[in-house]
Amino acid sequence: MSQLVECVPNFSEGNNKEVIDAISAAITQTPGCVLLDVDAGPSTNRTVYTFVGQPESVVKGALNAAHTAWQLIDMSRHRGEHPRMGALDVCPFIPVRGVSMEDCVLCAKAFGQRLAEELNVPVYLYGEAAQMASRRTLPAIRAGEYEGLPEKLKQAEWAPDFGPSNFVPSWGATVTGARKFLIAFNINLLATKEQAHRIALNLREQGRGKEQPGRLKKVQGIGWYLEEKNLAQVSMNLLDFEVMGLHTVFEETCREAQVVSRLGLDSLVPFNPRERVIEYLVPDNTGQSLLDSSLHNFVHEVAARSAAPGGGSVAAAAGAMGAALACMAGQMTYGRRRFEHLDAAMRRLIPPFHKAVARLASLVDADAQAFAACLEAMRLPRNTPEEGNRRAAALQEGLRQAVKVPLELAETVSLLWPMLRELALCGNLACRSDMQVAAKALETSVFGAYFNVLTNLQDVVDEAFRDQIHQRISSLLQEAKTQAAQVLESLEARRA
Repeated sequence: MSQLVECVPNFSEGNNKEVIDAISAAITQTPGCVLLDVDAGPSTNRTVYTFVGQPESVVKGALNAAHTAWQLIDMSRHRGEHPRMGALDVCPFIPVRGVSMEDCVLCAKAFGQRLAEELNVPVYLYGEAAQMASRRTLPAIRAGEYEGLPEKLKQAEWAPDFGPSNFVPSWGATVTGARKFLIAFNINLLATKEQAHRIALNLREQGRGKEQPGRLKKVQGIGWYLEEKNLAQVSMNLLDFEVMGLHTVFEETCREAQVVSRLGLDSLVPFNPRERVIEYLVPDNTGQSLLDSSLHNFVHEVAARSAAPGGGSVAAAAGAMGAALACMAGQMTYGRRRFEHLDAAMRRLIPPFHKAVARLASLVDADAQAFAACLEAMRLPRNTPEEGNRRAAALQEGLRQAVKVPLELAETVSLLWPMLRELALCGNLACRSDMQVAAKALETSVFGAYFNVLTNLQDVVDEAFRDQIHQRISSLLQEAKTQAAQVLESLEARRA
């Protein structure tokens, strides 16, 4: 039976294809090495290589890859989501066939010694190759990461196992060792980075430290956000699948997250909304919506020599922006560790703001359309009594609609005041000015609604209708003044 060792070096480069390919070539061009996989991550800025071969071959392949990285990677410029301390961050050796764990320990020590001698860099041993208990786990050695390495190397207890205790800015330090097969398992979340990391802290064996251990033995974990995929991940390493099974890790993550998966629309084939969503496939023949125009165009349409869009549309836009700012402040509070105790409250407060944004935004067009209906009624002929009656009825109906839109605007804003008051009392104070602007924008939108209602009520002949609407819009305006003042007062009081 031929001997087979697996080597899984992790290099701190996940974006530069030339560097990634050069390291791949260094491995594949080493006699006896078979490259099985190259997994590059742009957000983590890290590439994991997996290759196999006989013990002597994999040690040589790892050294060739390290020499290539030495020429191409500069750690002083490295930024990425994944914890790291060196250009070649970690290089484990794993027994596959015909070799023992002791054989892999010998591979790690041979590799570490030669790497230190040839590149004059610090090298640490971990896992089964560790020479002291405090260095058995990778997170323990990596604590402080690259940025903390200069001070760490000055401490006697952190003298490297091989190489100098000198800080090499372009390289950092490398960790090598021997271990069992590791299952790297990433679970995608519709969440923030902070939420994903909190789940990882609750589950991983290390937990939040000695006082708060996690629930899953032999599991390492971290949460991060992948910008290129627009999702968060709980990234887990199962150090011993015989102790902790994959299904258990998944089920516990689901229990922590409650809602974790995307819809899976592209599980079988790529999902292109432009090709799969009905609204994108059916042409819109209703004309250009104000909401579909750019802010620049909307502002210029308001400024143009035409009656619409006018004050009603601007009031609706102001209300939508106010609700959007409140929604943003809620989301800037939700999912952050320091506001963890507010997560339940934010889950309750954010949806009404989000819903109001959509409703208020739709009133931007509705107001302009209601005004257009009034103009159409005014253009109707009135040459005969019948035509005059038809025109008068159409005009009254148009005026009622023109009143209804701004009144709905004020009613929609009215529902938001209790949520905004609560948000002002507990929301992330980094968003103080955003919440202040939200309050004034919502108040301004109600002022706009009030004036538009009064203008359109003037020509309504139904006196009972006029009185009822006038009383209601006046009440909503007074409420907006009072509630906005309370929100601002609460935010000002939190300044200390």
